[in-house]
Amino acid sequence: MKAELGLTLRTADVFEAVSQRWQVAAEPDPLVLAALAAAVVLVAAVPAVWRVARQASTIIHEMGHVFAAWLVGRRVSGIRLHSDTSGVTVSRGKGQGPGLLLTFLAGYPAPGLLAVLLVWLASAGHAGAALTVFQGVLVLALLLSRNLVGIFSCLLAVAAAGAVWWWNQPEVVVYTVVGLGAFYAAAGLRGSLDVARVHMRAWGGDPRARAAVTGTDASQAARAWRGLPLPAPAWLLVFLGTSAACAAAVAWMIWPQDLALPL
Repeated sequence: MKAELGLTLRTADVFEAVSQRWQVAAEPDPLVLAALAAAVVLVAAVPAVWRVARQASTIIHEMGHVFAAWLVGRRVSGIRLHSDTSGVTVSRGKGQGPGLLLTFLAGYPAPGLLAVLLVWLASAGHAGAALTVFQGVLVLALLLSRNLVGIFSCLLAVAAAGAVWWWNQPEVVVYTVVGLGAFYAAAGLRGSLDVARVHMRAWGGDPRARAAVTGTDASQAARAWRGLPLPAPAWLLVFLGTSAACAAAVAWMIWPQDLALPL
């Protein structure tokens, strides 16, 4: 009886903590938010920084595959992240068809779509909800990780985001969510450009690039469904268009509405 009561109390405490953080909101200076977002994008553009930060984008990329696989009824075995910031999601299901196609297509747009969701929630006064959702995605990624690099990377991400989530300072939460949105918007676009460059090198005759492109999401999508036999370049355009649209949407939401755009 005491054990059951203790479990009930702990569960209630958890729900209360989540509820408190879900409702966190603040109204910081829009110019500060815009400056923060610009700084995040510029810092992430530094090659040395990007080589490390890209792993955070890979986590969301793989979770895009995971959510798409679940949506179409595939069984997900797990994800693996590698030290070179590449990753792989293992799922089981039909070897051909629209479900497999959607699973392959969901990776590169995922960071940009997450960025739109985070910034939209923050701009609507739900920054706490945005950070809670983000933290939930990271915890799921940790639970699905099947190698040491993946576990370590997800643990770092969970700890960093979790510290802000637990501290629960409204303005810090808003700045964090907007900063994450800016980062993932830029990362989604850069990731799509990177895979497009690999394909372009392959078309130019680079033997290493030719070997690499056979396993890209675009190439696998081209083989995924005989009912929609589009070539890899078409899917690359989908990745680029979606990522660019998400980046533009995030920039529009972050940019102070009473500040004229420079001409």
